[in-house]
Amino acid sequence: MTPLVAAAALGFALTVVLTPLVRRLATVCGVTDQPGARRVHLRPIARAGGAAIAIATGAALLATGSVPAALGRGVWVAAALLLVVGLLDDVRSLPAGLKLLAQIAAAALTVQAGLRFTLFSWAAGGGVTGFDPALLDAALTIGWIVFATNALNLSDGLDGLTSGLGVIALGWLGATALRFGDVDAAVLPLVLGAALLGFLVYNYHPASIFLGDTGSLLIGYALAVLPLAGKHRDVIGPLSAFLLIAVPATDTLLAMARRFLARCLPAWGDGAFRAGIVEGLRNTVRPDRRHIHHRLLDLGFGQRRAVAWLHGGALVTGGLAFAAADNPVWPADVLALGLGIVVIALVQALGIDELQPARNGLILPVLSRLARRRWLIVAADAALVLLAQAAALALGGHPALGKASAAASLTVVVLAHLATFRALGVYRTVWWASTGANDLAVLARASAVASGASYVLLRLVGIPATPVAAVVRFLFLLPVLGALRFSPALLADAVRRAGRAERAVICGTSAEAQHAIAHLRRNGIGNVEPVGFVETLPRLQGRQLGRLPVLGTLDGLSSILRAQGVAHVVIADPELRGEALRWARAVCRHSGVRLHRYIERLLQETDAAPDPTGRRGPLPAMAATGTDGHSR
Repeated sequence: MTPLVAAAALGFALTVVLTPLVRRLATVCGVTDQPGARRVHLRPIARAGGAAIAIATGAALLATGSVPAALGRGVWVAAALLLVVGLLDDVRSLPAGLKLLAQIAAAALTVQAGLRFTLFSWAAGGGVTGFDPALLDAALTIGWIVFATNALNLSDGLDGLTSGLGVIALGWLGATALRFGDVDAAVLPLVLGAALLGFLVYNYHPASIFLGDTGSLLIGYALAVLPLAGKHRDVIGPLSAFLLIAVPATDTLLAMARRFLARCLPAWGDGAFRAGIVEGLRNTVRPDRRHIHHRLLDLGFGQRRAVAWLHGGALVTGGLAFAAADNPVWPADVLALGLGIVVIALVQALGIDELQPARNGLILPVLSRLARRRWLIVAADAALVLLAQAAALALGGHPALGKASAAASLTVVVLAHLATFRALGVYRTVWWASTGANDLAVLARASAVASGASYVLLRLVGIPATPVAAVVRFLFLLPVLGALRFSPALLADAVRRAGRAERAVICGTSAEAQHAIAHLRRNGIGNVEPVGFVETLPRLQGRQLGRLPVLGTLDGLSSILRAQGVAHVVIADPELRGEALRWARAVCRHSGVRLHRYIERLLQETDAAPDPTGRRGPLPAMAATGTDGHSR
């Protein structure tokens, strides 16, 4: 353990010393990250900080004689390749395609060196002649390395974010190796993690140097490859490896999904299905400013707070990876369900509209076009009937059946249902316009008759069947068929309700106002959409807070309400009272605008509601209260 501690301490110290030198050299050579539309910093910042981390880590390993023996030459060559490519990209931006090719080459070198997952190797030598299932392991490993490398690279958007994620993941990985007594495999994760911790001294907000691709590609590659090396490689499976980088991996998967759907669904709505897929795939590699950390900033989080939340998530998922290692009874299904719920909650809380096609209306044109293809409707019904019959079999509604009898029963039931649906007029209705009680009655009658007819047919052809099976099939089938046919109407209603969002301005720019804007965006209270701020003093006019403009001062509130079409004013300044508050109430009453006060939640000011008689008197003059009425 002493060489391990010495190597980690040396890596930390060397990074602390080398980082200012790299920062100075990068600044002199113009290797800086310039402010831009997708950037959150406002001045040029030196990048290529990963060079200091790589040099410090290598020097610490060599000086203490702790170079891991489990890593082959191919791994070091691959790491050097990514380091060089990352440095070149920091100095002079490289095409995305070239960087992807370098990552694939590095992954291939790693597999050639013998590091790979072993999910399919057990089947080697069997199955199809001349085919080795171990090739699937190699393909899976290459895809994993490329994905993990890009995930860490794409997460490098806030000060200290990727550095901290790397420290946490490498720390958990080193702890896992030590847990199984593999000190040699723990050396590189802990030394690299210590070097990253030393770099974090300069990279934490406000950062004076960035990792750049030099560092993010190297860290991503290390987190992809190190779980595959050492004696513990058989106990860290794909689940633990994914959990180590779950935060950046989730962000990357969400980014790919929303970019794909943002271009694919509109094209599908126009009928261009193949072109939609092509354009969606192209859009997945186009950068934007919609990552999770960007959305947290838009919700009013500061950089440090946003980074702290993401680091907290990484600590939790890293702990789950530690617990899941070498645990054959680990409830992977429960864990996957939990992660799925977290992702859904993230999509809702962060307002990722592209992943809510029901709300943004993109799915409706697609459903309408699909519904015009009658064969698709019949195929969907057949699939649902098949599932209903399988559910009946699984729930014990039938006596024990052999494979042949089960297949025959499925065929009879599907054909009986489709024929009954056609005979009773289910396919004569317009599928995407099913909205009335009569349509539901037709569907219920057809489902009931089809369940009974299929039971009779099964008995006639000699396949064991029970009335319970027919009831189970009917109870399963009717809700899903109804949901399928009524889904367009429900989606259209959801789009209409989402489109009725009422505009609001926030009165005040204090910390409470920032909290109010974040709360409105996160929870969508009453379909209130904030559009800007109104300040009590003119000093902030023209600036942006929380990605929204300061529209003007309280004196111009009346004209702002008319110009912006505002329906709500939210008072979020605790110091707004007295004459100034009475002025705001009078303006809102005259304009027919609802006035609210924000105190942890939205409260309507009862005396600010419009006059029920509809009369609007003259606006009172704004009293000259000086600073007493406007101080914060």
